[in-house]
Amino acid sequence: MKKWTGKVMAGTVAAAVLFGGIGGLATAPKAFADDDITYTVVPDTSTSLYKRVDVGLNSIVAQASSVVGISVDDLKDELQKGKSIAEVANLYGLSQSDLLGKMKSPIFERIDNALNQKRITEEEAAQLKKEVTEKFSEAINQSGYQDTSGKYSKKLKLKTHVGEGSVAKVLGITKNELDAAFSSGKTIADIAKEKGISEEKVIAGLKDELNASLKAFIHKK
Repeated sequence: MKKWTGKVMAGTVAAAVLFGGIGGLATAPKAFADDDITYTVVPDTSTSLYKRVDVGLNSIVAQASSVVGISVDDLKDELQKGKSIAEVANLYGLSQSDLLGKMKSPIFERIDNALNQKRITEEEAAQLKKEVTEKFSEAINQSGYQDTSGKYSKKLKLKTHVGEGSVAKVLGITKNELDAAFSSGKTIADIAKEKGISEEKVIAGLKDELNASLKAFIHKK
């Protein structure tokens, strides 16, 4: 018996010849066909969900202004007066439910696209839609709502200012003496130490000045 030494043939056509010629195409094994290879794409959950799909929770005011049909600045002006986004929308003939629906629609589409592209899982898509609905509903009904990023967030920075006169009084020196000490590179703590005054006493003495700044801060619109 002769030993077959030919090269191994790969692919559907080669398999058909090996198993009975061209006529074997109909019954040839299909394990060699490229079409039988299945690839499974799995979302990369090691990356933050909110980086894989941006649902715009930090730009609700801008999104609402587009739906209502007014500029972002005009909407912000109304919100600063104490109105809610829903109240402003109502002035332009848009009900609360219509406003919410139109704001959610493009976001839900973005989530569905991310799901179809295997960037997120079905569970994550459901989670995002729930968060968007809850956040948007809360935001449009909140009086004076302000986004958590951008121009409005900068207004929440507390700025404190303590006058030199107040510092000099607490330290028991004149403003000129305080200026001279600062010019020589000394800190308030250095001056207090020289005067035998504890840091705690200096801080306590300046509280009234700081309290005035805090009071202005909590009433700032």
